[in-house]
Amino acid sequence: PPPPPPAAAAATSTTLPIVEVRSPQDFDDLCVRASATPPPVGGPVILDLYADWCGPCKQLTPKLEALVTAAGGTVRLAKVNVDNLPEIAQALQVASLPTVMLLHGGKIVDSFKGVLPDDKVKEFVDKAVALAGGPDASGPKALEEAAALLEGGDIPAAAAKYAEICALPELAAAAKAGLALCALQDDQLSAAQDLVADLTKNHAADLEAPPVRKAIAAVALAVDAPEGGRPVSELRLALEADRDDHAARYELAQRLLVSGEQADAIDELLLIVRRDKAWSDGAARLLLLKVFDALGSGHELTKKGRRRLSNFLNI
Repeated sequence: PPPPPPAAAAATSTTLPIVEVRSPQDFDDLCVRASATPPPVGGPVILDLYADWCGPCKQLTPKLEALVTAAGGTVRLAKVNVDNLPEIAQALQVASLPTVMLLHGGKIVDSFKGVLPDDKVKEFVDKAVALAGGPDASGPKALEEAAALLEGGDIPAAAAKYAEICALPELAAAAKAGLALCALQDDQLSAAQDLVADLTKNHAADLEAPPVRKAIAAVALAVDAPEGGRPVSELRLALEADRDDHAARYELAQRLLVSGEQADAIDELLLIVRRDKAWSDGAARLLLLKVFDALGSGHELTKKGRRRLSNFLNI
């Protein structure tokens, strides 16, 4: 079964791309431990040791911040004010400012002092990115990998990847949405519903994000799926006898959705809208919108289906 998302406590500032170290415990968590944790949750950490009175520090820090931000989460910048944390500066034997160090695997693997030319600063950050495994080690790339695993049917691997990404606050909602889809694919409707409830409660600001809408709609479709009822063959016979039996056509569309035949289900629902858009208070249109959300806005069936629906509604 898909693993549960990590506890909320796991989603802390340890995953942010730029952090300020405010205590020795912060240094241990945000720098040493984070650098020893594999990406995308952890990864190489660049230490920027500075002081407020240091002019060159004020030139260098913005450059480091810009380069780390551009790296998209593959590497992190931890800023240490040596006046506030002299014990850390002493432990690291900092003799001048600014001093920049690169931590990987919990150890210092490179460093420089002073303000280097821009190309040399970029080389230093690029080295950190390379140690992380390259640009593909970022959180968004990990989400893409998880989605590809799910699409390919490798549910355990996809669920494990999504569960790991849940530790990244900015991606937690999308990762939990992915876990809900994994649960659906694994016939764990109750677990999928629990994840949707968690999204609704704890990620209200992300509910309109495409991955989250997709998962919520997919779970809603699964919940609404009819139990029992007539088999597909009987429903088709009923429609041969009466092409305007919209109740039979609607039930057929529901059956097709359950069996994964979305294209045929969309065709049946669009036919209802074309012939009687107001049937059953617009039930066919409402179900179509759920299907489009479940497929995602970028899916070809959604694009074509929305165009056809718009045409029929405007007739």
